[in-house]
Amino acid sequence: MKSPNVFPLLVALLCIFQKRISILSLNAAGNPGYYQDGDFIIGGLFSLRVISGDLRSKFGFQHKLYIPPIEYAYVHLTKHYQQLLAMVFAVNEINKKLNLLFNMSLGFYLFNVDYIEMKAVESSLSLLSCESPPFPNYNCRPEKRDKLVAVIGGISTGISTQISRVLSLYSVPQISYGPFDRSFRDSVHLQSIYQFPVNTAALYQGLIQLMLHFGWVCVGFVVPNDIRGEMFLQDMTQEMNNNGLCIAFAERIPEYPAKDTINKYLFFERFTTTTVSIVFGDTYSLLRFVYHIYCSSTFGNILVTTLDWDITKLAFHQGHSYTYFGGGLSFSFHKEEIPGFKNFLRSVQPAKYPHDTFIQYVWSTLFECPFLKQNGIITPTECEQNGSLETRPLHVWDMNTSPQSYNVYAAVNVIAWALHKVLTLRIEKESPDKVAYATSRPWQ
Repeated sequence: MKSPNVFPLLVALLCIFQKRISILSLNAAGNPGYYQDGDFIIGGLFSLRVISGDLRSKFGFQHKLYIPPIEYAYVHLTKHYQQLLAMVFAVNEINKKLNLLFNMSLGFYLFNVDYIEMKAVESSLSLLSCESPPFPNYNCRPEKRDKLVAVIGGISTGISTQISRVLSLYSVPQISYGPFDRSFRDSVHLQSIYQFPVNTAALYQGLIQLMLHFGWVCVGFVVPNDIRGEMFLQDMTQEMNNNGLCIAFAERIPEYPAKDTINKYLFFERFTTTTVSIVFGDTYSLLRFVYHIYCSSTFGNILVTTLDWDITKLAFHQGHSYTYFGGGLSFSFHKEEIPGFKNFLRSVQPAKYPHDTFIQYVWSTLFECPFLKQNGIITPTECEQNGSLETRPLHVWDMNTSPQSYNVYAAVNVIAWALHKVLTLRIEKESPDKVAYATSRPWQ
């Protein structure tokens, strides 16, 4: 892997300004995290579940997909667990390179925020106070808090925005591993957030060339009802007009848990009368689209999408959405493979990671075995503890590295190289002892 460009993050790590927020009071249950100690700690905020049956929004899945009629139904996105494992793997690989951080180590503090923005705020505050539930503006455990150097998260625009609003108050650098969102560049309020740049022009040209090659003159579009979706529509409309192509319809999908505003009759009519539909978005922002697919008959048309939406990674135990269409194509950006990551995934088992608070939930879902919870400890019953992730079907697990997992891995390396630069500069200036390094603040 090539050495990442660390200078933007290095600027943030060297920032000399610190801001404060007023003391708040939270009355909420703690969000358990996965902690591994080190001289420097990287926070990780991941979205491992989707919640259905939430009173804030009636998703309407109960009768169709047999979700139990309870107030909250947690459905595990098992493929997202690979993103968390990518961070664990990356940190362990960095720690093997003793010279990179001058015989010091990286650690991590990982949380699951689901797709709930309030949980993203809560977990961000937990990283800052090192307590769950958090105590805002209070450092409960200096031995942990003083080691925090950066945070990786989140997977969506909404989650990343809420994380940044908390971390930017303390000038803690944040790297989002989700799909690239140009709207972040125009926000003066999200100064601590970094993204991996994507050449979107290549995607637009690829879609245009595909339509011209097959003679698809008029196609339909499905996009999230947000800024990212609108920008995509604007750019594609201009490109298509320049090439004599037209848009048959543009369906804007409201993101869960917002109110469902889709007209199901018009939805079905549009997809049955259009030969090709281009779907742009990620797995979560298109959940309502998936639901309306299940509520309709087979369309038989061609579906074109990007790798941000994994059509096999469905939140409600249905692995056959692609059968509703007559065929499909998916665009993806070229990425390097992570050396040794597949072998690492093959070795993952619950007994090997007893402090991982998430693995038992994922394992019970992947291997379809129940678990018991006693005194806060999750213990699977009649579960294949020695099972291998490699044996799981594609709709619940994939041994190939996802784009998000690669971004997480790359983000850890960016942070490690930024720390290397900071430590090198300090050694050249004054050669302080190891303790002084370990208590460095992110803004210093």
